[in-house]
Amino acid sequence: MAARIEWLGHDSFRLRGGGKVVYIDPFQLRQHEPEADLVLISHAHYDHLSAPDIGKLRKPSTLIAGPESVAKQVEV
Repeated sequence: MAARIEWLGHDSFRLRGGGKVVYIDPFQLRQHEPEADLVLISHAHYDHLSAPDIGKLRKPSTLIAGPESVAKQVEV
């Protein structure tokens, strides 16, 4: 099954396929977005690493991946 790629604005994307939801650099998201299985953060700039937006998507099993500078700012 092919993944569906959705542009969410700015540099944010959502990929859906195979029952999984992946976000890339979520920023300024609406409420009630589908929960994430994986969130990829490219770098620690505010419009790529947005803790409020990650909070909207996060469930207990959500994995967050990014460079070390991101890991220092994301609560696990």
